[in-house]
Amino acid sequence: MLVIGTLFLYATLLGVAGDRWLARATWVVRSPRAALYVWHTCALTFLATVACVLVLTAHDVWEHAVVRVFHADKPQVHALYSGSWHMDGIANAATVLLLAAAVTMTVLAVRRVRISRREQGKHRLITDALASYGPGHLRRVRILEDPVPAAFCIPGSRRSARIVLTRGALSLLTAEQVSATVAHEQAHLRFRHHRLIVLADVVTAAVGWSGALRNYARQVRRLVEMAADDHAAVGYGHRTLASALLEMCTVPGNADADGLPAMTGADPAERIRRLITERPSTAGRVRPALAAGAVAALLVVPATVSLAPAVTIADTAHCPPRCHGVPQE
Repeated sequence: MLVIGTLFLYATLLGVAGDRWLARATWVVRSPRAALYVWHTCALTFLATVACVLVLTAHDVWEHAVVRVFHADKPQVHALYSGSWHMDGIANAATVLLLAAAVTMTVLAVRRVRISRREQGKHRLITDALASYGPGHLRRVRILEDPVPAAFCIPGSRRSARIVLTRGALSLLTAEQVSATVAHEQAHLRFRHHRLIVLADVVTAAVGWSGALRNYARQVRRLVEMAADDHAAVGYGHRTLASALLEMCTVPGNADADGLPAMTGADPAERIRRLITERPSTAGRVRPALAAGAVAALLVVPATVSLAPAVTIADTAHCPPRCHGVPQE
């Protein structure tokens, strides 16, 4: 009971308190890539911890596995993980809930991926039919003959991915601003930001109703744009990218392709302020290293808590009676 209670508390801290803390933290603005690692780790660790709670509550499969893997005495395993509180009704309910959760996550993931691919395929078809290749250094960029300024990318394989600019964007921006905009979209493709967004959407749809990880999807969309901004700013400067973003946002009728990573997506006003006022973190590699340490610690906790009792009774299956606390005559 202690193990299950500890894991339940840990899941609550991650899914509720951790979610709220990360959503309000100011350091994520300075290190969006490190923040993305921490967000995804919190989400995946939350799911793993909830799964551990359900598996331990269901108890039968877990106890048999511990007996086999650790060569442990079954009565001792049962006493450590179930004890006197265990009831068959609770165990059966946990088993059903675990299976239902697995099916729900699978259905949501398949549905979200299919919708995403359908949208990407539609925009890719339109782009290939109507767009032309750009001139000079933009020869790998597709240009749509549309007066409305827009810039977005279509995720896919190396051959099927596209970066798209409209004629309106080319007319509005300077050559330097266009290059910065293209670099921003290249960052989305290079770092597979669309996959991170899909993952966050699926998890939030599955557990957000409970109050856990309710900020996850929105924050991932926010942070991938900041991460792409940072990547582009390395080559073209923060102010060049900020001015390009400002120009794109201030033109009436600006629109991007629905469901695709776009230059003006996810709170452009905050991004412009950040590009103008924020400076690269002076922590160098310290912050990413701290984030990596936090990631490792978060992942280790559920496994450690779940397996620690089993380790204490390893190799007790054929132990003499005194090992089980039974006095010898």
